[in-house]
Amino acid sequence: METHVEKINAILDAISQDIAEREKVADNAMHVLEKMKPSDVEYKEANLQFSANSFVAAYLRHIKDTVKDKDYQSLKRLEQCIRFHHYQQHTKGALDDHSDISLGQATVAVILGGYVERFFK
Repeated sequence: METHVEKINAILDAISQDIAEREKVADNAMHVLEKMKPSDVEYKEANLQFSANSFVAAYLRHIKDTVKDKDYQSLKRLEQCIRFHHYQQHTKGALDDHSDISLGQATVAVILGGYVERFFK
């Protein structure tokens, strides 16, 4: 049976991997933004990718930073934080309003939902 320390480590590892993935996409988008002559479409898409992925990475970093210790209470606090933000994104977030931020919010909702299914079911 998995201990709470092992579970916290597994969750933090998953969050860290998702942060790294989002930061890589944002970095690649910044390279496009720094090109001398990107097309208008290329530039707009890079801005969207940079903003959405930076948003997701920062959001996940905030959740990861809720863990200060690796005790049982920290695990419960982490679970509550993930469930809370997952719920809020689905009930309060504008996941499908076709604005730029809705892409980031929808991505956060999907990632957090994956954590709930993977670690807390």
